[in-house]
Amino acid sequence: MSSLTRTAPAWPRFFSLMDTEKMTPVHPGYGRCVQQYFHSLFPHRQWKVFHDPDGTPLAVDVELLYPTVEEPFYLLHTMGMSAAPMHYPSGEFVTGKEGYSELCLILPADWPFRKDRDLSLADEQAWPIWLLMELGRFPHVHDMWMAYGFLLPNTEANEPFAADTALSGLVIVQFEGQLGGVKMPDGTAVELLMPILLYKEEMDLCSDIGVDALVDAVVDECGGSFLLDKDRANVGLGDYPCTGIPL
Repeated sequence: MSSLTRTAPAWPRFFSLMDTEKMTPVHPGYGRCVQQYFHSLFPHRQWKVFHDPDGTPLAVDVELLYPTVEEPFYLLHTMGMSAAPMHYPSGEFVTGKEGYSELCLILPADWPFRKDRDLSLADEQAWPIWLLMELGRFPHVHDMWMAYGFLLPNTEANEPFAADTALSGLVIVQFEGQLGGVKMPDGTAVELLMPILLYKEEMDLCSDIGVDALVDAVVDECGGSFLLDKDRANVGLGDYPCTGIPL
């Protein structure tokens, strides 16, 4: 097991984020508790933590749990997004009513990480790790709430997340049960959220059919799986067979 820190001066930026002033973490230990929780859900996995080289407004690290024979997928999750609370949509911010979250993402076991050496943040195919880091600080940069149904384009121009995919936006979902959240030792609930990456046309379609129908269509296209498929068909295109979607 190991922890890595990237020292390069530049890194991919998503969601038009810019550096901002640092904020003081309110609960710096929550991220470690979330890590322990994922280790309990997915035991006996090798893991690696990628440390946030930016750290503004607060550090959001990402842990990667490697695939196993029984569970052939990578699982990524943030550590640090929950160090500070998010504001409710109404702007209400009362001690004891804060909202805390971390993010997770699932990649297929054949995700094209480099196999000839140790995985590095400098690798071109490490962009999902960077995406989670940036998404984890987004609500803190903009002082806003993130929950189920939250839609976010990468940029106003819908620029793809990477050169090898046309996916350019996302919607936030949340599972029920063990992958939906975790209680901290002090009783605080930390919600576990997952971004589903979308094409521009799917972002547009969402306003017509709603989040639930869109998510169902995307998951159906992926064979009922929530694994990220950067090459999947675009369910927002006019020639896509949208059977069962209420248009």
